Amino acid sequence: MARSADGGTRGARHLSPERPPRGEARRAHILEAALRIVGTTGPEALTHRRVAEAAGLPLAATTYWFASKEELVAEAYALAAARDVARIGTIAAALERDGLETGEDLAGRLAALAAQELHGERAGLIASYALWLEAARRPALRDIARGWTDAYLGLAAAMMAAAGSTRAEGDAQLLVAALDGLLLEQLARDEPDFEAQVLRPALERLIAALLA
Repeated sequence: MARSADGGTRGARHLSPERPPRGEARRAHILEAALRIVGTTGPEALTHRRVAEAAGLPLAATTYWFASKEELVAEAYALAAARDVARIGTIAAALERDGLETGEDLAGRLAALAAQELHGERAGLIASYALWLEAARRPALRDIARGWTDAYLGLAAAMMAAAGSTRAEGDAQLLVAALDGLLLEQLARDEPDFEAQVLRPALERLIAALLA
């Protein structure tokens, strides 16, 4: 389970240059390009010109839809959050259907979900964390950050309750914080066998302590 700017999709969405996107599809295409830039070079590199080039569109297309860089960053963040919150809903529905029997079940499921993001579109995961940190400097982003984090806390609380926690909400805060820390470390270090050697054992120890 990890914050993912691509919401579980893989790779960039490329549209044919012979058929440029129109209307709302063009707006979404611009935001996808913005997220790719954030994931590869960081939010500070985000400019209308660079986004237009990445999207394969004229500069006027980005300035038509987004009046400023601040608006472009905020809308890209909102798109990433909305898409990932929808993914969280899908995971929650699967949890309700399948259930959990032990803390080890929970640790295994969380490790697998997080590893899927780490091994998938890495730039999307980096973009999500980069934009999350931007909320510390940009108050306009904080409602988006809060809503995104609340969705993760809700899912983690449901998972902890299913595994037998009697303090599910408090345990969820610790679990989500630990996961974010572990994933940020892995993004920076890129250690081999991270899921088996680090992530799953750490989650098993943490969840066992929380359920004790």
